[in-house]
Amino acid sequence: MRHKPQPYQSNLIMSALNKIDDREQRNIFECYYFKREGIVSIAKSRGLTERVVGQLLIRAVQAFIEQYDDGHLLLIFKDSELENEETE
Repeated sequence: MRHKPQPYQSNLIMSALNKIDDREQRNIFECYYFKREGIVSIAKSRGLTERVVGQLLIRAVQAFIEQYDDGHLLLIFKDSELENEETE
């Protein structure tokens, strides 16, 4: 999404984004992925530490993955984890 020219045009992306309940997480997600701001820049502009921004971003990504296309991204990750366990 960081490299997509206009991610706001995707209904799937916008639907998942709007379902991120925590407003601060959603705003950081938007800044990082849509506006292409770095973690340091986001931290400075919001008066947060880089670590806090990173944690909020991780939570936002998890929420986004759970919501995107009714959870299909989450299924892909779970299937991938199962395949990795089987090969070990």
